[in-house]
Amino acid sequence: MCGRFDTSHLTWAEIYDALKTFSRVVSDVSWSDPNPDVRSTTSQLTARLGEDGWHLEKMRWGLVPFWRNGKPIKDTAKGAGDGFKLTTFNCRVEGVTTAATFKGAFARRRCIVPASAWWEWTEEQGGKVKHRFARRDGKPLWFAGLWDRCTSTDQGEVASFTIMTGPSDGWLGDYHSRAPVILEPDEWLDWLDHPRTRPRSWRRFGPSASRS
Repeated sequence: MCGRFDTSHLTWAEIYDALKTFSRVVSDVSWSDPNPDVRSTTSQLTARLGEDGWHLEKMRWGLVPFWRNGKPIKDTAKGAGDGFKLTTFNCRVEGVTTAATFKGAFARRRCIVPASAWWEWTEEQGGKVKHRFARRDGKPLWFAGLWDRCTSTDQGEVASFTIMTGPSDGWLGDYHSRAPVILEPDEWLDWLDHPRTRPRSWRRFGPSASRS
């Protein structure tokens, strides 16, 4: 799974250079918030393709579907229970086409999410050990993501995203049974331009992977 990730080594120049290889970058949003320990519900950078090029937008990590329009994100009062309670920072590839929360975004609203690394924890000798997963070459990771937008009663318009996950392959299974879906640059357009293309659940991480 991907419950925390790292953006501390990202630079605007490398994000811009990677994206402009495929299309114009038309957004004026830039990267300025490096964070070694990104948590859900925080605002993070996403990239999606429009007719005029790449659009970069900071979105809430934890997808809030469009059908939450007119409802609050947080409880209106203590114990009211009318806030958004679903855990949506990850989306399983196995059920994305049928899950009510994600199927609309999967069909129409896909994005990619840059990161330096992601974190997993294991239980060792009575305590938790934190493991960092990144590329050996130091280049950014690009997670396959879905995004959505709704208008809430307490926070106004909320743009949000989720990160796709699938069963871990190979040695990653020693650390967690789930892993984020990582896209190489030559897979971006296939993911973003073809709404019926399923995420490649077999691809977690290329041969340049390392754990630190």
